[in-house]
Amino acid sequence: MGNARCHQAENCRGMPQMKIAIPKETAADETRVAATPATVKDYIKAGHEVTVQKGAGEGSFLPDAHYEEAGATMAADAAATVRDADIVLTVRRPEESLLAAMKEGAVLIGML
Repeated sequence: MGNARCHQAENCRGMPQMKIAIPKETAADETRVAATPATVKDYIKAGHEVTVQKGAGEGSFLPDAHYEEAGATMAADAAATVRDADIVLTVRRPEESLLAAMKEGAVLIGML
């Protein structure tokens, strides 16, 4: 996701910008979310775009407003969240429908 030396507030010029997606977990017993608003803020600071599915943080008591304040774009559903993402972050293995919605070549990072 970029050069280790490129982690300060300014955009990392010359580094490829990534689109990162954080969908809502679908397992009934899963309350975690793959990234906190603070993590999202760090990704955006590094020059990446982040899209979070509405309600993704509810189980962890992280309201959508906190993700919006961090700079994330909010998406209505899982397919819209991952559609253009280069990287998809999940806690658990996603459902087949989410995998089908990901663009070719996208990377999935999670506990599979």
